Amino acid sequence: MPGHRYTQSEYTLNQVVELFGTLLFTLEEQRLYHTYNQVYNFCVLENIDYLVFRYLRQGLLPFEEFSEE
Repeated sequence: MPGHRYTQSEYTLNQVVELFGTLLFTLEEQRLYHTYNQVYNFCVLENIDYLVFRYLRQGLLPFEEFSEE
C-alpha cells in the first residue's frame, strides 16, 4: 500500500497476526497437532484467534481491508 502509514499499534497487530498465522500453518503442515492446539489456545486467550484464522483463510491482515486506494 503505497503512501499508507500504519500507527504503531496497527503495525504491531499486523506483525503478531502474521507471525501466529505462519506458525499455525507450519505446525499443521508438520502434523504437530498438540503444539498447534496450544498455540491456538493462546490466540483465543489473547483474543486474536479470529484475526489469525481470517489471515490463514483469506490472506488478509487486520488493517489491509481498511486501506484507502
